[in-house]
Amino acid sequence: MKKSMLAASLLAALTWTAGAFAQPPTVNVTLVNGQIQVDPDPVNVERQMGRNVPIKWQIDPRADFSFDPTAIRVEGEQTSGGLRPQDQLPRECNGGPKHVTCVNRNTRPGQFKYTVRLRDRNHALIERDPIIINR
Repeated sequence: MKKSMLAASLLAALTWTAGAFAQPPTVNVTLVNGQIQVDPDPVNVERQMGRNVPIKWQIDPRADFSFDPTAIRVEGEQTSGGLRPQDQLPRECNGGPKHVTCVNRNTRPGQFKYTVRLRDRNHALIERDPIIINR
């Protein structure tokens, strides 16, 4: 009996600890040879992060490019039948020229295609379509 209670207590502590260390994702955005790089890719949002998880995209403040006014656009949920409307993230996320934050409801698993939109030093639009995964 004592061993069962100890095991249950340890399991509960480990579960709480895993959730306590699950940090909301920060995505570093760079522009390399005219191509957008995002890190991490995909963006993983774990269940233990809870609901309404902020995802922050950031560009180095010294970079010679910036986010477009429509910086992040969520295109839809990826399914075996293609993209479908989704209910986990706003359609568009805006912010400053060097950072953008979106709130992910994180109420269910799914894969969500989004577009990162940047403006280079000549103000040309550059786009990339990575993925957000709710686990």
